[in-house]
Amino acid sequence: MSVLTLTGLYVILSIPVKLLLLLLSYPFVGGFGRKYKHHLGHSLRLLLCRTGLMVPVRDCAYICIYSNEVLLKTIIKILHRNYLNKEKLNDYGKRYDENSFWIVKQPDIKKNDPIIVYLHGGGYYFETMPSQIESLLAVQKLLDPSLRSKVSILLLDYKLACRGYTMPNQLNELHQTYKRLAFEEGYTNISFIGDSAGGNLAVTYLQYLKLVNEKTPIVYPNKVVLISPWVKVAIEEHQYAPGNSMYDNDPIDMIQYRAFHDVDRAKAIVGPSNVHSLLISPGNTPYKHDDWTSIPTLSSPTSDILVLVGEDEVFRDDVLTWAKYALGVPLYGKYKYGDSEGKNLNKLTYIRKSDEKSAGIRFYIEPWGVHDSTLFFESHLLRKLTKNPKLTIDALDQDEFFGITRIVKFLNETLT
Repeated sequence: MSVLTLTGLYVILSIPVKLLLLLLSYPFVGGFGRKYKHHLGHSLRLLLCRTGLMVPVRDCAYICIYSNEVLLKTIIKILHRNYLNKEKLNDYGKRYDENSFWIVKQPDIKKNDPIIVYLHGGGYYFETMPSQIESLLAVQKLLDPSLRSKVSILLLDYKLACRGYTMPNQLNELHQTYKRLAFEEGYTNISFIGDSAGGNLAVTYLQYLKLVNEKTPIVYPNKVVLISPWVKVAIEEHQYAPGNSMYDNDPIDMIQYRAFHDVDRAKAIVGPSNVHSLLISPGNTPYKHDDWTSIPTLSSPTSDILVLVGEDEVFRDDVLTWAKYALGVPLYGKYKYGDSEGKNLNKLTYIRKSDEKSAGIRFYIEPWGVHDSTLFFESHLLRKLTKNPKLTIDALDQDEFFGITRIVKFLNETLT
């Protein structure tokens, strides 16, 4: 392992200073960003994540001090012992293969029962965070009982760029697991949930499957949930200008332009791979409808796609552009964003039901939402469910739990 750089040391040491300053200023000016201005806890978490993502990629090896196995079997079990003891999720934390762990595997699973593969975010250089698993467990708990008894959830345990595993190592690891599920064991009802870098992994893997399918016919994922997908890995300088989400949201989002525009950071994540590739970064290749409409997951009448992105996140315009070409979502350039006043206006939502020619699409822009807010800032729902196990999706605040409520409704209505 290389020695911690001075830049990494400076960023790490600056974290407690920034958090202290926020604590001192909160009573007078409020919190960080717009959505969490009056929520100290979320403001502190947002500032922590924002600063942590500035740590150089290789230095993150000093921060990622636990594995996914430790996260599931120790950290989450300590934090949510009562919940896990009561729910008794079958095979929780049990390894499926060298690249994945079960969150839950139904004991009487059938070949056509739904399996959700969770692809975690973190820029490919951070490990899964507790809040991501907590939010995922909350989604599982809120599913309709008849569906919950059939759904199994698998966590992909891909290797990290901070330890030298650059893209597309993660794509290859996903394929090893997916091949076992679909090719070797014959499961036919597989879905993805991917956030941030996990969203990138989901969409690039669909391109990968298209290449594989030319040689050996394969079952495609039929439901995909994308949360703030990172569709453009290499940020271009022209994006940092007024009127672009990269510029307008830079002061208030979890992601900062100067971190993700950094050439050294990109090299540490992408490695020798060509960023101008649909298997690495769709947003850095010229968009063509045919590249996406030829993928059954995005075009089949039996498929459904849910996309969540924040109004106040820097990746908003990149996601809207991708959705225009890949999904036919007509929102990019149609409206001015950033002035929703925190309300769920119609212009922030696009829904298209599946028909004989196309997949079903649900696209939501969260008012004042920041990057990956669903899995980072809605995780406290799990504690609410522990205190009140009978809590239903309809009883939840649809603004406070913007992403989770929409994911649960999507899965309830589309998974079979």
